[in-house]
Amino acid sequence: MRTSLTREPTTPPANERPASFFSPGILALEGGTLLRGRLRGAAAPAEGDLIFSTAATGWGEILTDPSYAGQIVILTHPMVGSYRIDPKELESDRVHPRAVVVTRLVTPPAGRGRSFEELLVEAGIPAIEGIDTRALTLELRRGARRKAVIRAASDESGATYAASQIPGWEAVDHVAAVSTRAAYRLSPPGMRHGRATLIDLGVKRSLLRALTERGLEVEVLPHDAAASDVAATRPDLVVLSPGPGDPARMAPQIATARQLAQLAVAGGPPILGICLGHQLLALAAGAGTRRLAVGHHGGNHAVLEASSGRVDIGAHNHEVEVVDGPQLAAAGYRVSHRDLNDGTVEGLMHASGRIASVQFHPEGAPGPIDAARVFDLAVNEATG
Repeated sequence: MRTSLTREPTTPPANERPASFFSPGILALEGGTLLRGRLRGAAAPAEGDLIFSTAATGWGEILTDPSYAGQIVILTHPMVGSYRIDPKELESDRVHPRAVVVTRLVTPPAGRGRSFEELLVEAGIPAIEGIDTRALTLELRRGARRKAVIRAASDESGATYAASQIPGWEAVDHVAAVSTRAAYRLSPPGMRHGRATLIDLGVKRSLLRALTERGLEVEVLPHDAAASDVAATRPDLVVLSPGPGDPARMAPQIATARQLAQLAVAGGPPILGICLGHQLLALAAGAGTRRLAVGHHGGNHAVLEASSGRVDIGAHNHEVEVVDGPQLAAAGYRVSHRDLNDGTVEGLMHASGRIASVQFHPEGAPGPIDAARVFDLAVNEATG
């Protein structure tokens, strides 16, 4: 069956293959919605939770951001792939989304770097084209169920039931799949001002660059590092990185965050938590987290800094929010930042000044770098 969410093919530019070249495919949601399009990228089926990103550029960063692990990414921008992707834009060494949903995927002119579709093919990841992604996004915002499958049109039978049977995003340990398995060290390009020890929960290369460019030697530890492992590196600053998955199921990481926070308040190295790291610090303090109805994904979310009244446009990529409740104040935290779209907690600051966290991504990538001073403040606290 056809629905209003399926967009009729348009005449592609001369540098694109005709729509008839691509195999017909379907996107089936667990609630019964079935959309028809064209399969692009790798010739493989996919399953996962649907999320949408409102970013208008940054295709290489989105495809290689570990925080998208286990998800099917809907790109709301009507045309995707219009430029070639420089290797310097890649945030990790592989593609992490399970699939991509687009309205129109174009092929850029020949040149340096890889096209969007080439990255998909090399990674074995499919895309489905010809879907009205903005209309689909509105359906998700209205409460449509998000587990979905992408298949060839010939495999339509039972697709919506199959979508209902896939494991939920929150039930899978995505962090273990994306974290480094062995510790490694990065040196600053210039003068060394101190050492940061980062627990890799799904870190992006741009975040590591933000630290090294500020003169920090960075010791990167696996996701299961204990507080004693961190202490053994003798850091000036501890960083809990972004990453995928539901923080509430990460009991070992919560325990480590709690021990590190206790050390920081007692005069040990200060802590900067980003995205998943922010959520773990809140859980370690006894606060709660919950999954947002549709998540925040994109480079255009306005965030208010409470102390100054400054508004930054930030990059976001998270499915979970920290619950603002009395537990935060009881543990010595105040809300430092809020999202101006929905009021969610976007940052925390401890009364000691030794622990700060933000839900957004201050390194941008993709997105503006309005909030990059978050790194400056953390480095000054650690080395000043």
